[in-house]
Amino acid sequence: MGRLLPSNPMHSGALTELLRRATDGDAVAANEVWSLVYRDIRAMAASAMVGEARRVEFEPTMIVHEVYIRLVQQPERKWSSRRHFFGAVARAMEHYLIDAARTFSRKKRKAIFIDQSVAELSAVIGDPSQERTGEDAIKLFEKVAMLEKESPEAGEVVRLRYVFGLTNQQVAAALSMTDAEVANLVRFGRAFIATAMERANG
Repeated sequence: MGRLLPSNPMHSGALTELLRRATDGDAVAANEVWSLVYRDIRAMAASAMVGEARRVEFEPTMIVHEVYIRLVQQPERKWSSRRHFFGAVARAMEHYLIDAARTFSRKKRKAIFIDQSVAELSAVIGDPSQERTGEDAIKLFEKVAMLEKESPEAGEVVRLRYVFGLTNQQVAAALSMTDAEVANLVRFGRAFIATAMERANG
């Protein structure tokens, strides 16, 4: 797919401290967190939307804005680490994309990000030549949610790896894992989703 998240050197210790203060209700710290990670989050949005037609709902800046709103509206914001925070960001962004996929499905329109995300797993969940729709993307997202209930770590890894197109190395950096840990979780996640899709289609 070739969607890459540019590396943005970030002091994990400083971010963790800011997240702790933000969780305790420090509004200044919360603003500093957002300023610190804005480029990374926008890069995630741009990565997911590579090749997409220019529509306002798919502009990276719009997606980041929606993610911010969804994050600040969460009743509990316990982000104890960079990993927890980026996990929450990825889930919020995924929910936004699910809403977009539903809209496209109702209007019978195609979105490139749907093809890209589903195609990444086509080798294990279905026919690579199959035409995909918004419903296919929703089903994929649902299976990722099922995976996350089974293994939160695997859910986070698969979401970043396939929905947002990050490499294993980029996922490892975002979630403070080793490359080997990410590779193992990717294998587990692919197998889990393949089984879930087979059961759903059977």
